[in-house]
Amino acid sequence: MERAINTTHDTEQAALFAAAWSRLDAALTSERYDDVAEVIRRHWFDLLSGPAHELTVALERVPAHELDRRPLIVALLGRSTLTLARRRVHGLRRMGQAGAALDRPAHGMRGLDRAIIQTNQADLHRMLGRPDRARTSARTALAELEALPDAEARGNETVGGLYAQLAACLLDTGADADALDAAERALLHAQTLGDSAAPAIFATLAGLNATTGELASARENIHAARSQGRPLRQEDLVLLRLAEAMVALDELDATAAQAHLFEAEVEADSEAGVEAAIQAQAEAPPTAHWMPAILIAGMVELVGGYPGRGLARLEQSARARGPEGRTDAARRALAPLRAVLQCALGNPDAAAAILDRDAGPSVVGCIGHARLELMRGRHGAALQQLRPLSGSVMSIRQQAEASALEAAALLRFSTERRTTAVVDHLGAMLQHSRLLLPLALLPASDLLRVSAALTTGGYGELVAHGRLRSLLYDLEAEDPLTPRETAVLATLLEHPSHAAIAARLNVSVNTVKSQLRSVYRKLGVKTRDEAIAIALERHLLTERD
Repeated sequence: MERAINTTHDTEQAALFAAAWSRLDAALTSERYDDVAEVIRRHWFDLLSGPAHELTVALERVPAHELDRRPLIVALLGRSTLTLARRRVHGLRRMGQAGAALDRPAHGMRGLDRAIIQTNQADLHRMLGRPDRARTSARTALAELEALPDAEARGNETVGGLYAQLAACLLDTGADADALDAAERALLHAQTLGDSAAPAIFATLAGLNATTGELASARENIHAARSQGRPLRQEDLVLLRLAEAMVALDELDATAAQAHLFEAEVEADSEAGVEAAIQAQAEAPPTAHWMPAILIAGMVELVGGYPGRGLARLEQSARARGPEGRTDAARRALAPLRAVLQCALGNPDAAAAILDRDAGPSVVGCIGHARLELMRGRHGAALQQLRPLSGSVMSIRQQAEASALEAAALLRFSTERRTTAVVDHLGAMLQHSRLLLPLALLPASDLLRVSAALTTGGYGELVAHGRLRSLLYDLEAEDPLTPRETAVLATLLEHPSHAAIAARLNVSVNTVKSQLRSVYRKLGVKTRDEAIAIALERHLLTERD
């Protein structure tokens, strides 16, 4: 069998597959199905790295009654079939069949088989947009791995690969602490094998670090993953590319991030090449890491200065996923970026609706609402949104975003002593993490004030980056209305006639006419209805602090 070579280590990976395939084919040919299961236990990941069609055809030679007795073979058959676009339903049915065997205690299944199948189930739920069920299956699989006898676990490369895969699954589903624990267990197991399982583990750690905002650690793990002698599987390469893209985004380098993202898309379908990878994005195959890929794609457009394109790309990608892109969990994961993109387009109402509907009472919801209040000029309300976070467990990225928003709000009105302490905390955090996105997600006027305060506090090198700019729509840059014009506009909502407005404000009719002409000019409208619509859309009548 031959497979296309699209990565540096593909030749070595092909050799590993060929060796595993030779053992599997020999066992299948001689109808030694217990030996088939043993080959799968020892070479699960090597077999999955090969051509899915040939593996599927080979495993379908196993009689149905033999499959019923060996759920592990069914699991591999389902996993390989799932990657074939036209046979996805059949693959899902096979994976469901293998999963159902876990509920039969009398089946006498080996612990490693249960761990492999549970890991397979966790990955399936992740691909289908069911993060809660994915986390449950992943934690069950971890428990199965921990319960394995030393004699069975030691020296088995599949065990280390399962730990790494579970860490990636937990990372994608938002269980960062569990993901780190699984990755650490994978590293401990890798020590018994040399460094053979390490590349996948380092790729997972790089993804975890990039997600949580630990850029220095992310870079170290990216380098470690690429410097290992062992080849990376396609899924691990995809995760590594996404980690590289996230690091580039935190440096506000949209060009580099786009390059890494494109390479990740190509890796996701490397057997068919670039054209198939592009087509696959439209058809949304059941690839792993699809949610972070969608989010990073939207962020690339935002950082590149095209928030409208980013929002369209985000919505199109979610729709292309079908039912899994419309689940509550998927909407919850997409909500923070959707809201930020709406802020970048100057639509704070739409952003607020997204956060209220999909994010709910959460850390990302509080941070998102605080950002909205700053955009609307309500720094007191922004601080109120941040107050519940004081006792929350947050990632470094979330801490940096919350601290940047707090500093921005306080710099609008607070005393020097209070702002100095907050700015110093923000500067120390950014100096350690090297994150730029938390600053770029401030309104433009706030970014200027925070940058000046950081420079005064001795953190000037953090804001001297040439790419640093606000990614949000600048509502304050619009031609502002004077207090008198705002009063006339507010009264216009209740009274259509000039005389009524004049009587209400105790001014002359000519003054009202003059003020309304100025208001219409600044808003770019010609009628009362248009002026009211623009005023409500831009929150011109919102009470500001």
